[in-house]
Parts: sequence; structure tokens; C-alpha cells
Amino acid sequence: MTDFAIRRLRPGDSPDALTQMLHRAFDDLARQGIACQCAHQDVATTRGRIARGDCFVAVTGGTIIGTLTLEQPDRASAIACYRDPATASVHQLAVDPGRQGEGVGRSLLAHACSWARARRFARLALDTPEGALRQVAWYVGRGFDVVDHAQVPGRGYRSVVLAMSLDGSAARRSRYPTSTSSLMPSRVQPWAA
Repeated sequence: MTDFAIRRLRPGDSPDALTQMLHRAFDDLARQGIACQCAHQDVATTRGRIARGDCFVAVTGGTIIGTLTLEQPDRASAIACYRDPATASVHQLAVDPGRQGEGVGRSLLAHACSWARARRFARLALDTPEGALRQVAWYVGRGFDVVDHAQVPGRGYRSVVLAMSLDGSAARRSRYPTSTSSLMPSRVQPWAA
């Protein structure tokens, strides 16, 4: 039995509380020296990122314990698969550390898949820093394949780009490591729109 609900972010929800939750969720990357935006962004940045798509939150007792923002294709994106008209993208996927391992992230991701399928997207994509080994392994374990690496202007790190098929076809299994072994670009599955 779950004690949380997933719903669209409401105007009365606190952007400050959401930003603080993002900081907590990405603190492990900050402690590794990875300058992931979610680990330190201000409230105005959180608002701006939410405004680019549809933001959903996992809540329990009025407290936000998880979030993600889903976006339509972006022709101007530095990440190739985000430009693909058949691909929706996930941003700011985060779960409060005290609630990780309880199915909140899986539920948010299932919601993202339903959202994308309802809009007839064939794929769902996201990116995370190359050094975010635990996060990459989690995504791979949920059916994502590593499809690219990208250096996004303004970011102090390279991103691992992951995508999963939503059309019911057999998903390619990634040969990307699911442990904390080194990240090897030669193990990347090529992006095919």
C-alpha cells in the first residue's frame, strides 16, 4: 500500500519546498563534486524549469516527496533525442532521500510513461551527469538504454543520455554498466530516432 499520490503541481504548492527537496535529492551528486543544476538551483530556476513542461509531484500529507517535469520535443535542445518529434523528455526527476526505495520514483516514471503514451510519443528520454553511476544504473534497471553522451552548454559536466521505447516493441538492453564501474562511451547504444 502506498501512502502517496501523484498529481500535477498546483499553484498553491510551494516552489521553495520543491527546490529544497530537489537539493536534498541531488545532494549525493554535489558531495561527489558533480555540479548538477538540481543540487543548487534557486527557486527562480525551479520555476523556470517547471514552466517548460508539465510538472507532477508525489505528495503525502501535503508534503512533496518527489517530482518530475515532462516536456515536449525541443528543436533547440543541445541533446539530439530531445529534438526528435517522437520523443518526450523527463527533467528534474527526484525523490526525497528519506523516501527513496519505497516506489516513489518507479511510480513517477510509470506516470511519465502514461503521459507520453497518451500524447502518442514513441520514446521517453532523460539525461543525468556521467558521474551519476547510481542514477544511471537505476534508469537502466527500469528499461532505459544509454543512447548518447552530450556536453550541454552551460553545464560543467557531460551528460549520459538515456531513452526507452514506449511502443511495446522489445527494448534494446543496454550493455552500460549497472555497477559503479567506470563509464565507457564505447558501451553506448547509438541513438536512432
